[in-house]
Amino acid sequence: MPKPRRKDKGKASEKPAGDTTSGEEDSDTSLVDILLELKSFRAETSKNFSEIKKEIHEIKEDVKQLKARVGTAEERIAENQSRNIEMTQVLIQVLRKQKLLEEKCDDIESRSRRKNLRVYSVPEKAEGNSMMDFIKKLLNEKLGIAGAHIERAHRAASGKGGYTGSIHPRSILVRFQSYEERQRVLQAAWSKKEILLNERRIYFDEDFTAQVYRERAKYRLARKELRERNIKTRILYPAKLKVFAADGKIQVFESPEAAAKGLREFGIAMECPTKELDLESILQSAGWQSPRSKSRTGHVDNLMPSLKKLLQPTSAS
Repeated sequence: MPKPRRKDKGKASEKPAGDTTSGEEDSDTSLVDILLELKSFRAETSKNFSEIKKEIHEIKEDVKQLKARVGTAEERIAENQSRNIEMTQVLIQVLRKQKLLEEKCDDIESRSRRKNLRVYSVPEKAEGNSMMDFIKKLLNEKLGIAGAHIERAHRAASGKGGYTGSIHPRSILVRFQSYEERQRVLQAAWSKKEILLNERRIYFDEDFTAQVYRERAKYRLARKELRERNIKTRILYPAKLKVFAADGKIQVFESPEAAAKGLREFGIAMECPTKELDLESILQSAGWQSPRSKSRTGHVDNLMPSLKKLLQPTSAS
């Protein structure tokens, strides 16, 4: 039998074992692409870093300007706080000085009224053409005092409660030549239980300042209710309420506020008057304290340096 032919190891269609041209070309293409991508990434990163660096620089400049503004603001705040302290000190001392002057004016006005008395509930026009003759006749007939030395007598501008007209006639203000003369008339009037004029009861009392009348008027409703319960009351100078209880007990309330609390024992609900605001206490409660002086004159000495400092022009920012 004929022998089979051997197959050739190498065929014409197959590539030679040492041929690597195609693989090298693929590797070169991949490296080029990677290098291009790296260059692009580097360029993009460099651009981003430049922008970030620029933004950081701008932020640093903004922070620097902000620090400068904060420093200026702190200086202004400190300056304003200092001026507020000085202003508060001036206000406190001015309030103290005002209060002292008000007390002095009230004392002077009270002293100037010591020779005066008022006659209440005298009908309008009862005096006729001469008030002086009417008062002298009234004192002689009702109190048995003749020849009283009177400087002047006239109707008040308005009633004690602000009323005018025939229902609430204005009081009559009488000024004597001496305090002793006034006291003699006043004691004679107080010693009588009732003084009637044309079947109408009239009253004699001292002449007080407007502030004293305002304080005394706060007891009006409470005294009316006490009288309805047959409880005797009296107003002491300047504005104290004296209550004579049925069991003989006597109570004195120093102020309308104290009376509003104390009258609860008598079953009377007196409305507590609204207390005036103490501006000095309000300023001090806000945290500011002014230098205190041992003497009254020291308030003025403390006031002037603070006032001069307050009026100094502020430095331009």
